[in-house]
Amino acid sequence: MHSTRHILLAVLLLGLTSCTPIREAQEVVAEADSLRATGVLYADSTAMADAAATLERVRLFYPTDYAHANYYYGRILREHNDHPAAMLAFLRAVHSRTKDHAIKGRSYSNIANMCRLAAEHELAYDIYEKAAEEFLLANDSTNYFYVTNGRAYECAEMGEKESAFYILQLIENECLDSSVLSRVLETKAEACYRVEQYDSALFYISQTYAPFNKESSNLLLRAQAHSCLNNKDSAIFYATQVFQQAPSWFEMNNAYYILANDDANKTKEEALQIAGDRADVQKLIEIRQGQLSQATQLLQQDLDRKPDYTWLWTIIITVLAIGFPSGLYISRQRRQHRLISQQIVDVQTAHKKKVADEIELFGRSITDVSALKTALWWDDFDKMCEVVNNRMFGLADKLKARNSLNEKEIRLCVLVVIGTFHDKEMAEILRYGENSIRSIKRNVANKLGTSARNLRNYLFELAG
Repeated sequence: MHSTRHILLAVLLLGLTSCTPIREAQEVVAEADSLRATGVLYADSTAMADAAATLERVRLFYPTDYAHANYYYGRILREHNDHPAAMLAFLRAVHSRTKDHAIKGRSYSNIANMCRLAAEHELAYDIYEKAAEEFLLANDSTNYFYVTNGRAYECAEMGEKESAFYILQLIENECLDSSVLSRVLETKAEACYRVEQYDSALFYISQTYAPFNKESSNLLLRAQAHSCLNNKDSAIFYATQVFQQAPSWFEMNNAYYILANDDANKTKEEALQIAGDRADVQKLIEIRQGQLSQATQLLQQDLDRKPDYTWLWTIIITVLAIGFPSGLYISRQRRQHRLISQQIVDVQTAHKKKVADEIELFGRSITDVSALKTALWWDDFDKMCEVVNNRMFGLADKLKARNSLNEKEIRLCVLVVIGTFHDKEMAEILRYGENSIRSIKRNVANKLGTSARNLRNYLFELAG
């Protein structure tokens, strides 16, 4: 009797002891959550590293705590410029089984920002899309608009001004947050600057207001635009102010460049000091770029990695071994329904083929813009929708029912289904820029939950 009590007591004590590190890890995460709510980043890297490691062992039971711990640990590592380790922490957060989409969105946003700093702009664009999807699931509209602005900024960095402005227009149509709209103005200014429209860049950046107009990135863009316009006094004025706002190394490097090249009144000693300071910053940038390059390589490896389904096959084999007798009975029952099911499939397939053939036939009859305007009443949107509904099995109403496409986007879908016109011709018909039509098709496809490559097939399926 006594020995049994001793065993039970020992098991109880062992359980309590094993739960203590988990409880402590959860308390660390809870404290970090509280600090973040007040705008403060949890700073104890050792405690957060221990919490992440502890929760790693029980991540299937505490997925949200595990995700939060890795997110905060990634943030701390970024602050300490350990970008490869930070990337791994954020990846652990996004791969967790948590249903906290907000923390996944924040993790993806950090990953995208690291890609931007590494000058991997296409990769950054793709990751910002993932962040936007998570914030939508979290019903976090403010952060959704911020990361959508991030997508536009990557287009701006790649010199795709029209694509950037298209995305920004979507934000302006739906967002009333003044902070987000100020970031939109900055992105517009950056897009103009990248295509050498310096007056326009200054126009947009001048519309931002406090506190955004005092940030180092804002001041640097003003300095760069003035420098390119040969307004040297203004360029020097804003470049000098950059250093008063805790700038990044990139911003310091660019500001030093303006001071070195635009200030003709500096003394020899001042010139040497600027050159030396800039060289020091460039060394720091070189070190960080190496780390960021490693981080993006880790991300690419993660994106390319094929999932390991060994565990799934183990479960399948076990289920088959146990359920084989039941499977035989179920198989007999299903045979009785197979013929009817096949007949239904045949009818559905025949219907879809009929839909596709009739739409293709109608599309081939529209050989040019003149035929388009005549056959579809192109200049009258409501009348056009009636014709599309009649000739394309209600496609216009089905697109309207999505409540996500505007008139021009519905017209684009109709042109894609017709299949007669190339991208350049569609851009002219819709009055889009030729270079932006692909990005616009991609955005329309994203709204419909498909890809630009598969957009036409998707629309045929929708019509059927």
